[in-house]
Amino acid sequence: MITSLKAMERTDCAKRIRKQGYVPCSIYGPGVERNIDIQIEEKELNRFLKDHFIGSKTKVKINDSELSCVIKNIERDPIIKNPIHIEFYASSEDRLVKVKVPLKFKGKEYLLKNNLVLNINRNEIVIQGILKDLPEYIEVDVSLMKEGSTLVMGDIVLPEGIKLLSRQNEVVVQVAQAVHESEAEIAG
Repeated sequence: MITSLKAMERTDCAKRIRKQGYVPCSIYGPGVERNIDIQIEEKELNRFLKDHFIGSKTKVKINDSELSCVIKNIERDPIIKNPIHIEFYASSEDRLVKVKVPLKFKGKEYLLKNNLVLNINRNEIVIQGILKDLPEYIEVDVSLMKEGSTLVMGDIVLPEGIKLLSRQNEVVVQVAQAVHESEAEIAG
């Protein structure tokens, strides 16, 4: 289910908008005639961002129109981590879109049982696909990996119709033997 966000066109400066309890945002892309500056209520946006992130699909409702969008960027306050600006990329449901989505690793507990650790080098992937077919994230099963094995971007199974744009040979994860403190002290 795609969540819908209620927004208003923004006419005031970003600083003033934030003081009023809103987050300034912008919408751009082939789904709009011109870039649109909008504002979304901060409380609503914080609830939304608990389950959504860069690459997530959403509908943004402005007045009587509803736009199909993908979150392209989330700028956060460096100290309190609240969103201070969000960029939405608007497109039609049947148009190709390039996005960066998170990787979720399944099966890490099996590695732990075998005294192995998963070293994660990349936790997101750049993909392209039709907006309506884009996944919110890509799940990667690491449960069968052995010590010394490596997984690269090209090894990741993508849904049908989704194309990998990250480098094929870019290392995503590596599996290594877990080192216990006593062993580390002996080695050191």
